[in-house]
Amino acid sequence: MHDMAVCQDRGAFAAAGKWPAHSQAGVLHGLVLAGCMAALLGAFLLKPAEGGLSLFGLCWPFRCWLHDVTGIQCGLCGLSRSFCSLARGDFAGAVHFHRLGPVVFALFCLEVPYRLWAVVSGRGCVPTRWVRLHIRAVVVVFGAILVNWMVYLGGLLL
Repeated sequence: MHDMAVCQDRGAFAAAGKWPAHSQAGVLHGLVLAGCMAALLGAFLLKPAEGGLSLFGLCWPFRCWLHDVTGIQCGLCGLSRSFCSLARGDFAGAVHFHRLGPVVFALFCLEVPYRLWAVVSGRGCVPTRWVRLHIRAVVVVFGAILVNWMVYLGGLLL
């Protein structure tokens, strides 16, 4: 029985044609790995400020369109500045910009070895227990972000 590792090109999903082939799974893992590494690298290069971010003294042009249009923060507003604060060792600043910033930063840091493992293994094979742990961690973190945003929105209404 092959339950020691989950290979994304095998199993019921592959038989039903609903799971990406192993080459597509490798590309997906590679894209997530590149995105996480880019976000972490950006955290070290960008400088946080109340009004946004700067790169070598120049204002970073990307802002939250929901906040710009409605004045309401989205569930992710402040995460970039929180990441940048954490990259500089400023935990209090990170929490100031986004309550869950340190948790999301840790998730991104853990994504790097997980995705690297999946890419290097060749077929996206990762031990089942790690896949389950990864899925639970992602669901818990994104659930916490959603709850945090609902609390923020509730505070606007009350």
